[in-house]
Amino acid sequence: MKIAVIRFSALGDLASMYPILKSLKYQPTIITTNIGKLYYEDEFENIICLKSKSIVNVIKLIIKLRKEKFDAVFDFQCNDRSRFITKFLKTKIFDNKDIDVYNNSTFDIFKSIANKSGLLENINIDFNKREKNYIVFNCGSSEKWKSKRLPTEKWIEFSKIISSKYSLPIYLIGDKTEMEYINNISKKLHGNIKNLVGTTSIKELKIILKNAYLTISTDSAAMHISAVSGTPTIGIFGATNWIRSAPYGEWSTVIYDKSFFSNNKPLKANTMEINDKMYYKLNINDGLNKINEYL
Repeated sequence: MKIAVIRFSALGDLASMYPILKSLKYQPTIITTNIGKLYYEDEFENIICLKSKSIVNVIKLIIKLRKEKFDAVFDFQCNDRSRFITKFLKTKIFDNKDIDVYNNSTFDIFKSIANKSGLLENINIDFNKREKNYIVFNCGSSEKWKSKRLPTEKWIEFSKIISSKYSLPIYLIGDKTEMEYINNISKKLHGNIKNLVGTTSIKELKIILKNAYLTISTDSAAMHISAVSGTPTIGIFGATNWIRSAPYGEWSTVIYDKSFFSNNKPLKANTMEINDKMYYKLNINDGLNKINEYL
């Protein structure tokens, strides 16, 4: 049977669908963009790229997909563009219709879409304990989402607790746009700090996160890549929704400031407004305790 999945962006969501892809009865063709190709090309043979969002390239993609004659297509993007594309495919389409997309994680939405087809087998949730190599801190966020960044004092506090508890090197990761922010933080952290910001490719980042003992991260692609790799992961939230964006796996958890979010509910809508108050009383031990059995 010939099947395909559509997901164009973003990198964190592309990573979140990995356990689904590995659990389908047939290896799918992945319909994505260049960033998705970079993420998946070392594990999946068939990848078709949408070169750009232009209508010309969208039409070219539709023509190519029609020639492929898929038996089923999973629309994991579920936006206007992917709906336009699937409208012209003469095959069975599975999407998020009749699925609660507001009260479920992105992974659970993907799982629900795949379940509609009857082609999803049991997802492997076996956990292999990690060697005590190093711990990853992903402190940054994109320029657009500076609201996800914690006050520097919190990373200093976290590094003191983590280095004291585990005596492992702490690797700092991030892309070039985050270098100034993270370089400033790195000088103030406790422990054996290795700053890798702006030096890794997507493939290298996957390897670093897969081999880590623990990842502590803001709501980001790195958090999701770490979690689907089976690495114990603590996601830090405030400006964004920890229900919708929760990292995958029982070995992963989220923390948020329980004083600021006293009702234990995220903001009604994600915010780009910088507000350090929503992070002041974050407690990293809350996350460590939740996933203690995996450490």
